[in-house]
Amino acid sequence: MLEIRDLRVKFHTRDRYAVDGVSLSIGGGEILGLVGESGSGKSVTAMAVAGLLPRKQCEYAGQILLDGTELLHAPRARLREIQGRKIGVVFQEPMSAMDPLMRVGRQVEEALLIHTDLSGAQRRARALEAMAQVELPDPEAVYEKYPHELSGGMLQRAMIAAAIVSGPGLLLLDEPTTALDVTIQAQILKLLKKLNGELCMSMLFISHDLNVVRGLCARVAVMQGGHIVESGDSDEVFHHPKEEYTKRLIAAIPRRRKEGRP
Repeated sequence: MLEIRDLRVKFHTRDRYAVDGVSLSIGGGEILGLVGESGSGKSVTAMAVAGLLPRKQCEYAGQILLDGTELLHAPRARLREIQGRKIGVVFQEPMSAMDPLMRVGRQVEEALLIHTDLSGAQRRARALEAMAQVELPDPEAVYEKYPHELSGGMLQRAMIAAAIVSGPGLLLLDEPTTALDVTIQAQILKLLKKLNGELCMSMLFISHDLNVVRGLCARVAVMQGGHIVESGDSDEVFHHPKEEYTKRLIAAIPRRRKEGRP
């Protein structure tokens, strides 16, 4: 499905590489977690995969292969054919990612407008189907609403609907639950698991929270300073971390109780 080979990205305004020699692979229907602190290179890696790197502002090298098609050096026209059709993206802040002046339903069906010849009625029907898939209550009513009329959790579901509406094989999720409260976060994670099972969609799930990734992803890769410092099965990395940085990430997970205290 996806293979990243020795990816390197350096912005002209920075002295060091934002991503320095990253190699990753995601199989069909697999969820891979990419974990690290802010500035570790997680989001830049996802931007490179999604074709969103500002090419005039950075140097980049390596290969990104999606089903054998090279993306990193592909022409912009080729990337536009892939973005939204073969790759869906869900961002951290749905309120800033969605157009506040456009109704939610029109934004959900936007990829269909770009990549298909479906009629308006057909696009609407497919958008409503996607909104039902992400368990939005009363999709018909939500379709006509504006983003400010929805809660954060409902907005994130709408963003996921927009990302899956055209049936992409790969979903990139850049900290999609960080801005949500714990209860809604758990609902979104459960939804992603369900979509992965029903649609057999590969996912790259980016987070700074190793505990969240452990519950969703079969494999995890840990990033620090633009490098992958550790990777493997989620449970193995969580219970038997090899790198000191991974141990610190695990130690930072809030516990319900401390030793000797309730």
